[in-house]
Amino acid sequence: MRPHPITSVELVVRDLDRSVDFYTRQVGLSDAEISARDRTAVLPAGPASLRLREITDAGHGEWVPDDLQRGFRHLGFAVNDIDERAAALREQGVRFRMDPKDAYGQVRIAFFYDPDGVQLEFVQGHLSYDKVHDEELVRAARAVAAPEAPRFDHLATTVTDADATINAYQQALGFGVAGQLIRDDDPRGFVITYLHAGRTVLEVFSYTAAKQDSPWRADPPAAGFRDVVFAGESAEDAAALGDCRAIETCSWTPTASRCGWRCAREPAASRLAAAAGPDRPDRLGALRGRRPAGKHAAEFRV
Repeated sequence: MRPHPITSVELVVRDLDRSVDFYTRQVGLSDAEISARDRTAVLPAGPASLRLREITDAGHGEWVPDDLQRGFRHLGFAVNDIDERAAALREQGVRFRMDPKDAYGQVRIAFFYDPDGVQLEFVQGHLSYDKVHDEELVRAARAVAAPEAPRFDHLATTVTDADATINAYQQALGFGVAGQLIRDDDPRGFVITYLHAGRTVLEVFSYTAAKQDSPWRADPPAAGFRDVVFAGESAEDAAALGDCRAIETCSWTPTASRCGWRCAREPAASRLAAAAGPDRPDRLGALRGRRPAGKHAAEFRV
């Protein structure tokens, strides 16, 4: 299957003007395309865009900075001057979780928060994997020049069943497995698997330790991760997902009104609302497709 890379990540924010200022003036993304009517903004970030949607009364949610909590964990941007950028953010009062440090995998990383508490990462350098699965994907990633401005690099998610999740992304969305970092020194049994599609990456976190429930809820909406959009050319691309019971979706409950994957056609993209991160394949049934009346779309839900 041809790959369907990430084209955008949508965040719910409480104050659009504040968030646009943060992501452009402080983080360093390109000027935003703002819709005053819809109170949304799109910020180009290289291979994928960041979409901001204002919901002024959005709750704080139950996200905690513990990667044993299932669902999306952070959004990563590649940079070539991490120490200078981190210092500038600190001078402007940005809250950090981790100052720049040389990390496992021979990259330099730093973690900080946006105004609504979304965890962001700056990463500098190319990973050195403990286990390489696809030499071609690794070479392609290393051939990409260091960016002059922050560039979308990856989205990280913690899952329950890594094997099922990885297989589902491979089969449904054409992601390839580049390699893994295997933390034998971590008592939680920590492994990161890197899935590549185009120039976008999904970092799949898996642990042998017990995981916490995902904080994502469809209603009421909370500030933070909302939707992820993957590239596709038609509604048929969405339909090709077929039986996605192995893709984990962290919002699924027996009574949830939004469950599974929702796929609706957009210009040159199939929208897959992943409910803030894949999770719980054991509770997903086969997805059934239908075409909503009056819409040029295909919608799939459990």
